[in-house]
Amino acid sequence: MKATSRAVPALLLVMFAAPLLAQAPKPAPTAPAGGAIVGTNPQGPPGSRPAEIQDVRVLGASPRDPWQMERLGVAAVQKNELGKAREFFEESWKAGELPTAPYNLACIDAREGKADAAFRQLDRAIAAGFDDEATLAKDTDLASLRGRPEFARIVQGARRNRLAGDEAVVKEGVFVSPGRPPKGILLLLHEVNSDPMSIAGPFVAEAKARDLFVAAPRGPARSGRKRFGWGSPDRALEALKRTIAEAQTRAGGLPIPVAVVGAGRGGKLGLEIAARNPGIFSAVASIGGIFDPGPTGAAGVAGLRGVPVFLGVAKSAPPELLRAMQRGRENMRKLGVKVRWGEWPGTGEGLPADAAAAAKDVLDAIRSPRPGAAGSSAK
Repeated sequence: MKATSRAVPALLLVMFAAPLLAQAPKPAPTAPAGGAIVGTNPQGPPGSRPAEIQDVRVLGASPRDPWQMERLGVAAVQKNELGKAREFFEESWKAGELPTAPYNLACIDAREGKADAAFRQLDRAIAAGFDDEATLAKDTDLASLRGRPEFARIVQGARRNRLAGDEAVVKEGVFVSPGRPPKGILLLLHEVNSDPMSIAGPFVAEAKARDLFVAAPRGPARSGRKRFGWGSPDRALEALKRTIAEAQTRAGGLPIPVAVVGAGRGGKLGLEIAARNPGIFSAVASIGGIFDPGPTGAAGVAGLRGVPVFLGVAKSAPPELLRAMQRGRENMRKLGVKVRWGEWPGTGEGLPADAAAAAKDVLDAIRSPRPGAAGSSAK
């Protein structure tokens, strides 16, 4: 089975799929094979605790969040309560058609010796976009299935999904020229529960006024019904590099700077990649995306030192999210990163209700001036 990615439990991300069994459900890019997995999911704050729920019926009429259902399923698997886990994974599938939901059900079936049922679930996972060929090869839950001829079909399907997802990064991305030679590239990273147009739309007018070329890639990994995630850190970085190369070509091959702005999981991703790759971006901004370098030392934020960094969030965001972002801001500042902060009216994660106003504030904060622009709410 599969465990959550670097996105943390409670509240989306994966966000990066990796096997997990004998651990509490927390993000981990790599872990021992065998265990439940949570697909690309909206990020949540570090340290969140799994809910103590006996079965699905306890949830009553509460909204069904597919990733939360998966997390509860993971918790049940770790207690070896496979019947309860099955309920949660089925609910996860009904709520969002996450590819990892039927994958986890296949793992339960395989544990219980139901090979034919496991392959039916794996076929459903592949049809929904499951593309983690590495986990298929290593997950100990699937050991009893690997000698069957049907398993090759599953592996080939995952490989096709991965190739298709990587190709879609640019093919299904949004690229908008300002209509004159651009002064820079604005790389926009969508949330896991949105798409390139959702993040690009609010920024297009402001970017054009500032002579910025907009590039909004599609995340390479499927994460549910019409949703896309970013995959592993290496895969996400390659996706961004391909997008930047495409944008530079479309912008006339000019050696112009690249600023990255992301919402939710996209914001977290932009900060993480910038921190570890000095010189890749000229400025970084995150709207509702958590990044906390913790006690890693200055080397952990090397790519954020000396460039404009902005964090923004809705004033009435979930308290855990707000605290986690504030903690990350303070830790970055202690490590020598100059961080500007902005808040907007509204609730929730990612882009606020007035996304166009937020776009203006973000671009003002990362020093992309618009002629005659007034000051922003950033501080």
